[in-house]
Amino acid sequence: MNGTSSKKNFLNKKARSNIFVITALAIPVVHFVIFWILVNFNSILMAFQRFDTATGKEYFTLANFADFPVVFNKFGKALEGLKNTALTWAFQLFFLQPWGFLLTFFIYKKIPMSGVWRTYLFIPALLPAVAMTSIFSYITLSSAPVGQFITQVTGTPHMLLTDPKYANTTVIVYVFLTNFGGQFVLFSGAMGRIPKELIESAQLDGATLKTELFKIVLPLCWSTISMIILLNVAGFFAVGGPVLLLTQGESGTYTMAYYFFAETKNNALYQPAAVGIVFTLLLFPIVVTARWGLGKVYADVEF
Repeated sequence: MNGTSSKKNFLNKKARSNIFVITALAIPVVHFVIFWILVNFNSILMAFQRFDTATGKEYFTLANFADFPVVFNKFGKALEGLKNTALTWAFQLFFLQPWGFLLTFFIYKKIPMSGVWRTYLFIPALLPAVAMTSIFSYITLSSAPVGQFITQVTGTPHMLLTDPKYANTTVIVYVFLTNFGGQFVLFSGAMGRIPKELIESAQLDGATLKTELFKIVLPLCWSTISMIILLNVAGFFAVGGPVLLLTQGESGTYTMAYYFFAETKNNALYQPAAVGIVFTLLLFPIVVTARWGLGKVYADVEF
């Protein structure tokens, strides 16, 4: 009797555990199905369709790809968008990410004022993007402190977000000031998993801070670093900073990400879908090559 009861309780516990797991996974699975599979499937179909206003129906066509060079360069914005996208992408990949990793390492080592840096990195992530961009837009006005300082230095008033000479650089400055939070969480999580015994052993052997950074921390965190690099490579055409909230693509800040927003806002869905497929085909071999190359830098380490 007791054996039967114990088996029944065990099965009930296992069933409850399975229900918990299924429930926990249901939300991300449904989200993936709706917002990735269905959305992208529909986008692929739209790339080969156009809307006939006379009949009110969609029809199959390859015209979206045939018109790609003309429509894509509408208003002469294509080269500007590619240039700004590449500039912001290179800044994030080759400066922002290494700088974020270095800051996280110093916080991990509890250097003086590490708590101040930790707070600074998190504050922008806590505030809504609309609030942050509104504050940033205000302080860059010619009548605000930053604008007044630049006016005193140059002798002429400048509207940093409306002057084509400075607008794109100002957007990149905003990216620099506010985009550390997510990287800090990933890097600090990777560093926090490093066994303390390994660090202590290296210190007893006379390892300096530089040796610890490049010989221990960097190789052990490489899987996280390579993941971020790979995501940056795969998301090249989606990079653009907060152009929508700061400049609406004006004053020389147009990006490819804003191109998709502007087109879909005007209900031009079919041509952007074709552009997206072309971009995907261009990026696919680059992503595969990058994944292969990143895997050759350091061997995978489990600890």
